[in-house]
Order: sequence, then structure tokens, then C-alpha cells
Amino acid sequence: MMTINISLPKTMYEDAKAYLARRGYSSMSELFRDTLRDWLYPRLTENGFTPEFEAEVLKSAAEPIENDVEWDGVTPFHKFVMSHLPKRHGKRTIHRSVPSKLQKSGTKRFEPPGEYHPAAAMV
Repeated sequence: MMTINISLPKTMYEDAKAYLARRGYSSMSELFRDTLRDWLYPRLTENGFTPEFEAEVLKSAAEPIENDVEWDGVTPFHKFVMSHLPKRHGKRTIHRSVPSKLQKSGTKRFEPPGEYHPAAAMV
């Protein structure tokens, strides 16, 4: 191993000694080697991923998903959802009409709440 000498301001040295004790390093050299190793050869990103995996996640997040729609934040959310229903693909679809049983019985459909106001929710 090679030996180097470094000069540190007193406060930085004291902070390093406190960190050394908190993290269980046996010596200042071990702390500096570990810190330098992390800086030179990063194992995990700040998000907790390996750099390769994070690159793939960010790449896939940037790709648009076919038929994506984005809520405008103005239209009441329930109306927005109902106006952007998925295309029909067989029996298992969402129906926008009232079932005939409900129409005949006079049962009221669920009415969604009024518009959402974030400022009122924080009170």
C-alpha cells in the first residue's frame, strides 16, 4: 500500500472523527479508503440503485406508453376518467350506461362528490 499525508481544517477533522465513531470504522485510514472507493467506483446511486439499473429505469421512464393521457388538473377527476375509458376488448369492459335493472327499479346511481379543491383539503 502507498501512504499519503493530507491536511484538514480542524472542524473537518473533528467531523470525520465523529463520523468514524458513529459508523464503526476502525481507523481514519479505513474511513478515507472507503470514502474514496465510493467516490471513484460508485456502487449505488443516491436512489439506491446500481448505476446500470438506474440508467435502464430512467430510459424506460422516458419512453411514452401508447395511448397515455395526462390529467389536466382542471377537469374534475371523475369526469376526466370517464371521458378516457379504455377501448372495448370483449366482455370485460367498463360500461358507461346504467344497467337496465337500475333504470327499471328507479335506484339512483352513485353521484361522485363535487370538485376537489386542494386548499380546502388542508384546513
